Formats: sequence, structure tokens, C-alpha cells
Amino acid sequence: MRKVMFAIVLQGYAFLLAGMQALGGVRTDEAKYLLNIPYPHPPLARYLLSLTSSFPFQEALWRIVFATLLVQAAWLVLRMARGMSNEQRVAAMGAWLLSAAVLLQAGTIMMAPLTALQGFLLLVLLSDARRAPQRWTAWHAFGAALLWLASLFTSYLALLYIPIAALLFRMGKLPLWARVLFLLGPVVLVVLYTASDPLLAASWLRAGSKNAGLPLLTWATSLFQTWSVGGSIILGLTGMGGLLLKKDWGVLLSMALVAAFIFISFRLYYAILFTPLFLYGTLTFFRKAWKRPLAILVPVTLITLLCALLFPPQLTPSPARSVLTAIAARGKDGMVLVAGPFGHEWQYEAAFTLRRYHQSLLEGAQAAVCLEACEDIERVPGWSRAADAPVEVWLKE
Repeated sequence: MRKVMFAIVLQGYAFLLAGMQALGGVRTDEAKYLLNIPYPHPPLARYLLSLTSSFPFQEALWRIVFATLLVQAAWLVLRMARGMSNEQRVAAMGAWLLSAAVLLQAGTIMMAPLTALQGFLLLVLLSDARRAPQRWTAWHAFGAALLWLASLFTSYLALLYIPIAALLFRMGKLPLWARVLFLLGPVVLVVLYTASDPLLAASWLRAGSKNAGLPLLTWATSLFQTWSVGGSIILGLTGMGGLLLKKDWGVLLSMALVAAFIFISFRLYYAILFTPLFLYGTLTFFRKAWKRPLAILVPVTLITLLCALLFPPQLTPSPARSVLTAIAARGKDGMVLVAGPFGHEWQYEAAFTLRRYHQSLLEGAQAAVCLEACEDIERVPGWSRAADAPVEVWLKE
């Protein structure tokens, strides 16, 4: 009964985090996946999301699902912490749930949290295999290979966890050919898939080199910010300390790959890729150096609150949602024209056809959104500017 009550409490926390993320509406990157736009990642997750494209509550559904997956992963923490004291297990589980990365990313419809969760599952399997290597059979390895394949076809970022997969496939009595097949077979498949669509490779290379022109100090500062959010600083220190104490070079190499990728392609939402690695190392730190670690939850919570103040989630509706909802409420027909560059969130929020602004299209339009100047629209009879809109909007009377 206690487990059921705890699961209910966790689900309440997941609903809270999903609701917080929903306040700001769909972001540009989230809209890519909800609309199944074929970049910048392989198709598995975005295809599953696209199956619900006809649902009026598609966004809410997936926010709840993604938040639930991250929050209920607390049970995986307990699995990795088997054999430890209750205090150590509670401290580890609380550190996961209260870390800044989980707080800020649970409920976002992004690939980074999913990839982090898949990396977490690889670490759970590694922990199980190390605890009882005699029970690690070829069937277990085959199951891990399927997880590895699914991870790579969810996001290219899963490649950052390849040292963990390599450690996993070394366990047991697998022949060399099976180890190579299980580890590199999925990599070859995702490379072949990418080669079939040049847009995927181009978008990935562009994303990986987008920060190339920034000063070195900016790169280093961005990496430190991401590292800090990934483990609320404290988990980062205990996690690295535990991995160094155990000399767990494979997991440390994966951490170095995550850091190297973030160093050249900074996005704060990549911080969660660190979190399962930090937690895995923190459990080792608890076992070797900290027998009464419950006090860790105080600084973790305080630093998480600080991160939430410094990097707050969007809590007000985006201009796309505000503007397009107001236009739809008028109940008129006709396309909406948009002047200037706009993100995929405008496509997702639109209940009607969106077109690039051009004067010749005004006759068949009901509204024009001017993210840049709408050429000569003020001279066209029958059009008036909307008041109190977050961006410049013109409506046909």
C-alpha cells in the first residue's frame, strides 16, 4: 500500500511539473516533434507523437507522459540503490526528483529528457550486470541491444552514452562477434538512415557547430551553467567524486563526451544528459564515502530553486498561442499571413493556413502578423491594427 501511495504522490508531482511547462505553450523545438518534422533527430519518438496529431489535447497528453516518465524514474533509483541503507536510498531518490534538470525539463516535449532516461536505463542494466554478472545472459544482452537501438533512433544524442553501452555488452560470456554486433549494429543502422536523408545530416552538423564563433570564455561559462543545472552542483560533485573513487572510466568517458558536445553546442536543456551519470556516481560515493547522506537534499533543493530563478521556464503564453488563439476566436475564414521569420510553434498553434506575407495575398487573408514590417498594409482599405497584441497584428474588418 505504501508503494501505491508513493506512486500517487510521484504522479501528482509529475502533473504539477507538466502543468508548469504548459503555461507557456508549445516552444519551437517542441513543435518540431509534435508536427513530425523530419529533423534534427531520427524518427522513432516523433513518429509516436505524430500518431496523436488529431487529438485536441495532444500537447497536454505528451507533457504528462514525458513528465511521468522522468518523475516515476525514481523507482529506477531505488533499483540501483538496492542493498544500501534506507537513508542512502531516500537521499538518492530525493536528489533525482529535486535536481534542477528534472524540475526544469520534466513536462517539456523534447528529445533530451527521453535520451537521458534511456541512458538511465542503460546505467540500471549496467548496475544489475555488475551486481550479479553470473545472471547476465545473452537474452539480457539482446534486450539491452534493443534499448540501445531505440535510443539511437530516438536521438543522435544517445551516441554520447556509447561507452556505457560498450561496458554493458562486455558483461557476461558473450562472444566477441555478438559484442560488436550489439554495440555497433544499431550505430550502422542509424548512419545508413541518416545517409538516406541529407537534411538530417545537414541539420545535425549545423546544430553541432552553431556556437563555433563564440569566445572561448563563453563556451566554458555555458558548459559550467549546463553542468550546474544537470546536478544542482552538489550531484555533479558527488557524482564525479564517486566515479573517480571507483575509477569507473567508462562512465567518466561518457560524461566527458556529454561535456564535449555541450561545449561546442550549448543548449541549457542538454543539462539533463548529465543527471543520470551524476546520480550513478553519487550512489557509488554514498557507498564508499558517505553513509548518512540525507543532508544532501538541503543544498540540492536550494541550488535548484536558484537555478529556477536564473533560468525560469516560460510561464506566460507565447506570442504564437496568444495571437492565433485570439484570431481563431473571431470565427472568420481565411488564411493568416506572417511577415518575417517565425518558428514551428506558429505552425502548430494555427487552426488555419499560414502563409508568408505578401501584399498580393491580402485579399484572401483574415489577419496578418507582422514580426517584421508588413509592407504597405496600413494603406490597404478594410484592414485595422489590433490593440493590445503581443506583436503587431492587422485584422480584416
